[in-house]
Amino acid sequence: MKFNLTSLALVLGLLVSIGCAPGLPEDATTLDVVYTNFNPDFDFAQGTTFAIPENVVIVNETPISPGQQPPFLDFVAGRSILGAIRSNMLARGFTQVSQFDNPDYILLPSVPESNSLFFNYNWWFWDWWIPNLGSGLGWLYPGYQPLVSSSVSTGSLVVQLVNMKNVSPTNQLEVDWVVIVNGALTGSQTSNTERAVAGVNQAFIQSPYIQK
Repeated sequence: MKFNLTSLALVLGLLVSIGCAPGLPEDATTLDVVYTNFNPDFDFAQGTTFAIPENVVIVNETPISPGQQPPFLDFVAGRSILGAIRSNMLARGFTQVSQFDNPDYILLPSVPESNSLFFNYNWWFWDWWIPNLGSGLGWLYPGYQPLVSSSVSTGSLVVQLVNMKNVSPTNQLEVDWVVIVNGALTGSQTSNTERAVAGVNQAFIQSPYIQK
């Protein structure tokens, strides 16, 4: 199943409270939708540390070999997005550590390259960075579905919070929080940065359960 930017925005608009104004939008930012979903049975306060990668990954439909680095978002927008995630996690009482220091949570920011099936994308897009991943892993969304549709539009920012407590090479990677900033990365570099950062901040605002 595939959705274009407009149809996905309309679907997500039913789930997220956003302001509406009559007539045409004044600019592209008024079309942005911030969608969040989470495991309702998970206590986010049980973890204390988190890690985030140095880059925002671009996920495409072309398979990559295990251990191979995927393509990355441009430096300016990527670092601004990572900075916004870091600042919000620190403000919620969590401590950032290296991915090699057994973090309780890992936040994985990525951007789909096309309108496509996204939540089943290959975990090898991250095995170059997350230590000790084994073959056969997949994504597990306990207690909820990550999205009402099975695709995410081009230019969207997707963030997944992965629970790394008690992870083994044979376990599924448990994703307890999902963020989609729909269409935030479709304009100029300056617009990309501003819209993506605003979307990350809004995602934390509407997710009060993420608190140490």
